[in-house]
Order: sequence, then structure tokens, then C-alpha cells
Amino acid sequence: MILILAFAVLPAAVHPTAARADNPIVQHVYTADPAPLVYNGRVYLYTGHDEDGSTSFVMKDWRVWSSDDMVNWTDHGSPLSLNTFSWAGANAWAGQAVERGGKFYWYVPVSVRATGQFAIGVAVADSPTGPFRDALGHPLVENSEIDPTVFIDDDGQAYLYWGNPNLWYVK
Repeated sequence: MILILAFAVLPAAVHPTAARADNPIVQHVYTADPAPLVYNGRVYLYTGHDEDGSTSFVMKDWRVWSSDDMVNWTDHGSPLSLNTFSWAGANAWAGQAVERGGKFYWYVPVSVRATGQFAIGVAVADSPTGPFRDALGHPLVENSEIDPTVFIDDDGQAYLYWGNPNLWYVK
């Protein structure tokens, strides 16, 4: 009888309880593809923004949140949108921001209005929360490319990576 009771209690001790989110960062809008940047002891979270009420992706802008304790978050709104890029037509997708030389650069894929193909643009700002402006006036990378990310090596050399489906990079 003791043996049966021991086996009855064992499964409860072995199986952990279900995980749950205790501190969702964003609760009032739909977002996608978060990319963090740590600057001056504060984490900034850059995301795409998916419109409510659609059965597909309708993404026209990006948003920024920040926190100094990873518990309490500030919504900085939308400092970058498709309208920032005169050549962009649609699809504000996954980007990444970095700081270099006191400026903030946000690399983002968008559809080019003239071709409908994806390209990577870069926006620049004086603050991690924007406002951002088109740094070039044209796409930085074309050929239907998405998913830009930046790596800064220990020696300070920056690399831009992107790809769909192949991985590409440039110094």
C-alpha cells in the first residue's frame, strides 16, 4: 500500500507546473519581431507593429519601448513608419537598431513602391526613441532581401547581415 501511494505522489513531484507570462511587455497593440538595444543602462525594444482587425499582416510602422529594470516599460510610440521612406510602399517588417558615434541607425526591410520587391532601408536619429529619418533617400540593399541584423565586433568593426533565403553580409 505504501508503494502504491509513493507512485501516486511521484508524478506530481516530477512534472513542473505550466509556465506563464508574469510580465508581458506589450499588452495593448500587436507587435512582431522584437529587437533589443542596450544603451546607457536602459534596454530599448524595437518592434514591428501589426494593425488590429486584419486576418493578415498589415504593418505600416515600427514602435519602441524602453525599461531600466525589465519590469516597468515605457511606450515611446511610433518614431518610424513607411512614410519615412519616400520610396517605400508596404510591409514594415523585422528590423534592428544600433548606436554608432552618438547616432542611432535602424535597419528595416520594406517593399519598394516601384517594384513591390523587398529592400532594406536605414533610418537615423539623434535619440534611441527617434524621431528617425531616411538616412539615404533610397534602399541600402535591394534584391528582395529581408531580416537585417548588425554585429559590432570587439575591434569596433560593424557588419550588416541579411538574407532570404541566403545569408549575406557587408562591412
